[in-house]
Amino acid sequence: MNHKVFYLTLSTLLAAIIILITAIIHQYHSGTIKDTNASRLGVSRLECPKQKETVNIVLITDSYYVVPTSVSISSAIKNKCPSSIYNFYIIAENITEKEKQSLLKLQQQAPQTVNIEIIPQSEPDLPYQNMQRFLWYKVAMHKIFLPQILQKLDKVIYMDGDTLVLKDLRDLYKIDVDDVYAAVAKDGIYYRFPQEMAEMGLDKRGYYFNSGVMLHNLKLQRQDNIVKKSIEYINSHQDFFGDQDVLNVVFGDKLKLMSYRYNCISTFFEQDDLTFLSHFYGEELPQNRTQIYQQAVIIHYAGDKPWHEKYKPLFLKNLWFRYYNATKDLQ
Repeated sequence: MNHKVFYLTLSTLLAAIIILITAIIHQYHSGTIKDTNASRLGVSRLECPKQKETVNIVLITDSYYVVPTSVSISSAIKNKCPSSIYNFYIIAENITEKEKQSLLKLQQQAPQTVNIEIIPQSEPDLPYQNMQRFLWYKVAMHKIFLPQILQKLDKVIYMDGDTLVLKDLRDLYKIDVDDVYAAVAKDGIYYRFPQEMAEMGLDKRGYYFNSGVMLHNLKLQRQDNIVKKSIEYINSHQDFFGDQDVLNVVFGDKLKLMSYRYNCISTFFEQDDLTFLSHFYGEELPQNRTQIYQQAVIIHYAGDKPWHEKYKPLFLKNLWFRYYNATKDLQ
């Protein structure tokens, strides 16, 4: 090979490498690159029964959260059993007609087994000044009104819009909540802020729950006037952490604890000792973080969001973008 041919071949190779690296960098920044961990998550499915079962699910959104909410719903549809019928109720505050239609289009992913109903709501009339530091959680205050808004339902799964559903939800929906207000998962805020927990009287109960994923017994909440009691709490307290503090106090001990798998908050599993968390959650956790997420039914991106540039771990960011990219055509 003469020098001219050699250098021509070398320059062609270098150009190809530069193009490849540029494409990888673009994928990284757009969130579309799929690493090995991410590609393994969300694809395993529990054995699906043949009999049909209906699952009622409610989410809350405003214009700012329509896209994440769409991603959450889409992930639930893609990973459900074919025999599961999902009824989604979307409480929507100040969304446009275009945004409404983009949410309704999600039904097209499984038109025979997915129904979506948009429930427009105005901002609740509450003394928001009492929330002080936590005013950005105003839209979530619709949660305390679920028994009123969903009058025709006695039982419903509530999910925040910053979630991914990786497995069928019928096992979560089957949890017996006949004698309690809700089934909930523990939140690591409890051991991180012991003074605040004691001030709310939750040190006696021994845990604080996260309100981002809950199985509500709306019938019992209506019977016991939970909405009224929640409003009384809001009127008489200041600087509370949105609906989450309110529901933690008002629900009291009438709760059932459910597995972390139904509300898997990555913040704690990435930052805290897994042996300690096994004790905290009262169940044996895999000592491998990837396996924790593999077993999760719902991953909850509480705290930092995967659409934020500096979110970590990267493979969970990429996992979210995989579902986001699948909903682009419907937005």
